[in-house]
Amino acid sequence: MSGPSDAEPLGRHDDTIKKVAYLYAKGEPQKRIAGLLSLSPSMVSRLVDQARNVGLVRETIECQLTEPEQQRLHDEVYRGKDLLTKLKDVAYDSGVGSLTQLQIVPTGLEIKNDASWDQAVAVFGHKAASYCLTLLRGCEACKILGVTYGRTLAALASGLEEVTATQGRPKTPITCVPLWGEPLSPWEEPRSQVFRDPAKLSSSGLAADMHRILNGWGSHTHQPPGRTTKSLPRPLHLSFIPAFRPEPERFSEAECSAMLKFACSVSSYAEIFPVPEDWLAFAPARQSRSKPDRRSEPTGADVKLPLVEHLDAILTSVGSKDQPGRFWSGEFFRQGDIDLPKLRRGAFGDLGGAFIINPAANKADREYVEAVNKRWTGIKEPHFRRCALRARENNLPGVTVLAVGAVRAEIVLQCLKLGLINHLILDTDCADELHKLAG
Repeated sequence: MSGPSDAEPLGRHDDTIKKVAYLYAKGEPQKRIAGLLSLSPSMVSRLVDQARNVGLVRETIECQLTEPEQQRLHDEVYRGKDLLTKLKDVAYDSGVGSLTQLQIVPTGLEIKNDASWDQAVAVFGHKAASYCLTLLRGCEACKILGVTYGRTLAALASGLEEVTATQGRPKTPITCVPLWGEPLSPWEEPRSQVFRDPAKLSSSGLAADMHRILNGWGSHTHQPPGRTTKSLPRPLHLSFIPAFRPEPERFSEAECSAMLKFACSVSSYAEIFPVPEDWLAFAPARQSRSKPDRRSEPTGADVKLPLVEHLDAILTSVGSKDQPGRFWSGEFFRQGDIDLPKLRRGAFGDLGGAFIINPAANKADREYVEAVNKRWTGIKEPHFRRCALRARENNLPGVTVLAVGAVRAEIVLQCLKLGLINHLILDTDCADELHKLAG
C-alpha cells in the first residue's frame, strides 16, 4: 500500500478521488466503481488508497464529505437528476405527469440469484428507511398511510424500526391501512434465509408493524405509557379476506356471499374499501358505513369511510411478470384460479397487486386481465391514481414506489406513464435499466 509520501497530491484529479471516496464509503465494490467512473480496477484501488491518505475516507468507511457534496456526487455519478428529468418528460408526454422526487439507493450487492436478491432487498430497505421516514413525518397533514405487501416493504419496516429507535413519537398519529387481503394458497416453506416469516410479508402484518413503528411504540405491542387508547389509532387488518374473489364456477353465489360476509364481519374491509353491492347485503360491516357523515372512529382519523378514498400516502413495491417465485408465482395464482400465461401476456406486471394492462396485448388477453382485476379484492389502479392526484393538489406524500432490480424497470415506467407514482426509490440496477428504457 502506498504511504502518505507516495500519494499524488489533490489537483486536477481531486473530483475523481472524491467520487471514489464517496462510492467506496457507500459500500460499492471497487469493480463497480471502476465501471461507473470508466476507470481501471487498479486505478480505483490506488485512488481508494489516496482517499484514505488525504482523509476523505477513514478505516470505519465513513465518508467525510459534507451532505450537500455527497448529494451532488450522488446525482452526478448515478445520474439521478438526469433520470428524473427523463421520467418527468415521459410522464408529461402522456398528459398525466405525477413524479416529483427520485432517490437512487445503492446496495453494493450484485444480484445473481434468489438468495442475493433477498440480501439486496434487505440492504435496500434499510438504506431507504431514513428517506421514507422524512417523507412521512415531514408532512403534518399525512394521517392515513396505505401499505401493500412483500419483501421490499418488510425490509423497509425493519429499517424504519432502527431509524425510529432514537427518535420521539410523532405529534400526529398515523393510521396504517392494509391494502391487500390474504393469499388463498397455504404459505409455502420459506426458501429465503432473510425473510422467514410469511406473516410479516402480508399487507395486514406490514400495516400492523408500520402502525407500531411510525407511531413510536417501539418493539413492544402494549399501550405506550402516557397515551390513552383514544389518542392512538388501532391497527386495521384484512384477515380472512381472500386476495381474489373465488371463481363462480367453484362456489355458488350463496356460498361466495356467505364466505365474504363472514370475512368482512371479522376484518376491517368495510372501513377500508367500498363494499360491492352484490356483497354482504345484510353484513354488519356494511351498516358501519351506511351514513355518509360517519367518521372513522376506530382509526382516529378525521376522514370519511372508506379509507382507500382518503389515503394521504401509499408505500408499495411493484411486481414484474418476468420474475416468478414471488407474487407472480404459479402456486399463488393457481389457488386463485388464475391462468398465469394469459395474465403474463395481458399485463406488464402489478402495482401493489393491481395488474397493469398492456395495451399492445391482444383483446382476449386484455379482457382476461380486466376480469382478474375485478376479482381482485385489494387496492386498484384508480385508487393509486386518486392518491397521486391528491398528493399533487394538497402537497401530500402520495404514492411512493420502491423497486429493486432491472427486471422491474418496465413496470415502473408503465406506472409513471399512467400517472400513478409521486416518489420513486430505486436501486442502481433498476435505475440503470430505466435510463435505457426512457431513452
